[in-house]
Amino acid sequence: MEWSEFLGHHRQRRWFQNAIEHHRLASTFLLVGPNGIGKKTFAKLVSKSLLCTNTPEDQLSFCNTCETCVQLEAGTHPDLKVVEREEKKTLVTMEQIVGEQSGLCYELRMRPYSGRRKIAIINDIDTFEAEQANSLLKTLEEPPPGAIIFLVGTSEHLQLSTIRSRSQIVRFSPLTSTELAELLLRNKLAETTQEAQSIAQVARGSLEIAAQLKNPTLREFRTHLLTCLLQRPLDFVRLNKLILDHLKDEVPDGQPRREFLRWIFDEAIDSLRTALRVCLGADARQHKHLDPFESLPPTTLTKLIHLTMKTRGDVSRNIAPAVLVETWTAELTSIAKA
Repeated sequence: MEWSEFLGHHRQRRWFQNAIEHHRLASTFLLVGPNGIGKKTFAKLVSKSLLCTNTPEDQLSFCNTCETCVQLEAGTHPDLKVVEREEKKTLVTMEQIVGEQSGLCYELRMRPYSGRRKIAIINDIDTFEAEQANSLLKTLEEPPPGAIIFLVGTSEHLQLSTIRSRSQIVRFSPLTSTELAELLLRNKLAETTQEAQSIAQVARGSLEIAAQLKNPTLREFRTHLLTCLLQRPLDFVRLNKLILDHLKDEVPDGQPRREFLRWIFDEAIDSLRTALRVCLGADARQHKHLDPFESLPPTTLTKLIHLTMKTRGDVSRNIAPAVLVETWTAELTSIAKA
């Protein structure tokens, strides 16, 4: 991919260009924002710009023709180490980080092959537990000369304070509906402009969510979920059963189930926030489907948002999905009735 093909995140791109131009790059960056908005691709494009041997070292660009660029595009360049959760694993393993002669920390200590620097991209940093995070600390504190590490996650608050304090945090926002619709057409996830715009309107700026919503079963579940959330009074039994049945029948256990729970809570938070903006007069658009939420006072909507955000954060903890769902739906019902 070329920089010209990358959509969105112009502010972050300008920031890196300025830092590179003035030789003020940090050694560790924590890239945070929703899944499916381009953080991983952004990290790879910055890495390609830093490693390309045909462009000046103070420019955020690459030639895409030299041997280094060709290897980077193929994912075979020895100076770029990408670490991510293996399929069917719930987290990045210790072996991937500190494995002898294969782990990330070992690879970073090796001399660069191209003569410029070593770069690491660690995806799924949200899955790190204390053991994995602590194994990285020495490398983060004393990185090899010129080495750069990109940590990619959804929220800085999900990381240990020891990780946050040693990283330059770069925050990413969801893509605009226009940018997302263009990506849907480009990736053949929509056949017409109208279909792309329709999906983009409900995908919260995430290509990952947009791709999921191509699944008719998920679209049907989303409709039922929003219907349950807008029912007055809230039906705890119906909402709880809807979510748990779908988890059991449609979503594999482990990390996919956790990701799906986050999606559910994000859907609820998005509806609640929109209702709050309407109640406060900050959103002049008509949202007839939110009429039941608008009957709730702003203080109640705020409590529901805080409850759902807290529950979303608890997804990363070792709590059974059924317990999370039952606790959330029970408290949601109780607060909405108060």
